[in-house]
Amino acid sequence: MAERGSVLVTGASSGIGLSTAQLLLEQGYRVCGISRRPPPLEHENFSALGLDLENLEALGRALKKLLAEREIDCLVHAAGRGLFGSVEQFSIAQIEASLRLNLASAMVICRALLPGLRRRGDGRLVFIGSESALTAGRKGALYSAAKFGLRGFCQALREDCAADGIRVSLVNPGMVRSPFFDQLSFAPGPQPANAIETGDVAAVIGQILQASPDIVIDEINLSPRIKSIDFGGGS
Repeated sequence: MAERGSVLVTGASSGIGLSTAQLLLEQGYRVCGISRRPPPLEHENFSALGLDLENLEALGRALKKLLAEREIDCLVHAAGRGLFGSVEQFSIAQIEASLRLNLASAMVICRALLPGLRRRGDGRLVFIGSESALTAGRKGALYSAAKFGLRGFCQALREDCAADGIRVSLVNPGMVRSPFFDQLSFAPGPQPANAIETGDVAAVIGQILQASPDIVIDEINLSPRIKSIDFGGGS
């Protein structure tokens, strides 16, 4: 299969990021995966970049080096982590770290990618949001703040980039059966209809990347057919 282009995928070691990287490799893309842990992927068109996205300065330096060596045509920003509880339960360091990972890292990555995409007059930027970007819930102040912010960032970025041929999309999944819940006190219910599979989200991302260059898929919301939460723990 002919190569389709080069995609930068964050959070590539697990969950939505890993499933997306696997699908895009199958579809003929070259993929560079960013994650803290080495992704369980071996493919001639895959390269890994070990980074903690909470370290914004290191992220900026690494992206500068990467873009000096290769062009990136598309971004799939899937990295994220949830902290849930009343805001007074979190330290200032936890609040800062959550906002860096779930919001500011997207801005730093786009800051690095946009000059090249603008010069070429083409590109797709796909961000993984959340149902928490649409409706905030109990104990979700920290996570929803970041995801609402990401949604606003995408809306503004879409307007800023449209004339340059850069299309910006946001995918807002409900509860996804993934390692996201491993360290949380709740998880999706046990039935298949209670959660979205990571492969289903990846399939939507693949469709966005292959859509006509003359349209923009602004925002897609995904929900499990039957919402059910298990409060027995996420492991």
